[in-house]
Amino acid sequence: MTSKSITTAVSSSGKKTLGDLGKGIKKLHANYDKQLKNAKTRGKLRQVFQKHRRDHQNLLKKHLKAEEMTIKKLGILLDQED
Repeated sequence: MTSKSITTAVSSSGKKTLGDLGKGIKKLHANYDKQLKNAKTRGKLRQVFQKHRRDHQNLLKKHLKAEEMTIKKLGILLDQED
């Protein structure tokens, strides 16, 4: 059973929603595709891929950090209810 305060904490955490995350990934891939089309050498292709990979890793780190903060808030709320 989920209490109202826990539901409120999860929905109003102020972090990006899953839909926003999808938009960020879409934008990241659109930029990646554009750069791939403009690459003229294999070295440039590799460079574009490495940047894309770093962008993905940074996005994942931010996403997981936001989720971790939500879990911490929920833990505090559960401790208060007991």
